Amino acid sequence: MKATKRLTDIGWALLGVSSVVLVWVFVVSTGIVPTNTLPEPSHVAARIPDLLGQHDFQVALLDTMKSWLIALALATVVGVGIGLVASSVPWLRQPTEIVVNAFRSIPSTALIPIAIVLWGLGIHMKVAVALYAVIWPILINTAYGVAGTEPMRLDAARSMHWSWLRRQVYVTLPSALPSIVTGIRIASGTTLVVIISTELLGAQSGVGTVLVLYQQAYRTDYVLAGTLIMGTLGALLYTALIQVERRTITWVPVG
Repeated sequence: MKATKRLTDIGWALLGVSSVVLVWVFVVSTGIVPTNTLPEPSHVAARIPDLLGQHDFQVALLDTMKSWLIALALATVVGVGIGLVASSVPWLRQPTEIVVNAFRSIPSTALIPIAIVLWGLGIHMKVAVALYAVIWPILINTAYGVAGTEPMRLDAARSMHWSWLRRQVYVTLPSALPSIVTGIRIASGTTLVVIISTELLGAQSGVGTVLVLYQQAYRTDYVLAGTLIMGTLGALLYTALIQVERRTITWVPVG
């Protein structure tokens, strides 16, 4: 049953990719978009191994992934921590909700100029912007998870005179874990998008800066090849997190 579902999922994925490629070929072959603006898929595909073999691109890719990992880890620690405390302490819930709703509506890319002034063009700026962008879904999902904690479990913990911290660690956190992991999974893709966006708009290292150089040199084929590489990497990271979620949280279904 699982093997059949997996083959079905792979089939749908291949169908989706094939459809995009066919539309791409049609658009280029009919001249709707000139080839100097949108090269043929085969031409772009040939640039992928070339780009991956370049030392500068490899260094930039490592820098991007390092920024992604640091930002996602910090957002997880801060978001889960604030979410647990704010949702478990009654008088903190409403003020936290107001702050979250006010600040999460501000586009993170709009803060790039401020971040550049504060932290320059290095990795600290990229991490700060990405942290601001992705802390909200993790915090919100944590709050929802805490709100869904079975009241009888908390009552049982109180009847045993457990401390507040012990209740959070052994009762609230395990109950909220599925929601927390879902928030982290959603935030992982957003983190990568924001990191690359900061590199495109105002950083001194990373994949985005390499793509900007190729764009300035009018090498659209390399720009598209780099975009496909990062898109594939993002999909692989998302899939890996789903597999981790399925293997560690076995009591709830994962989509």
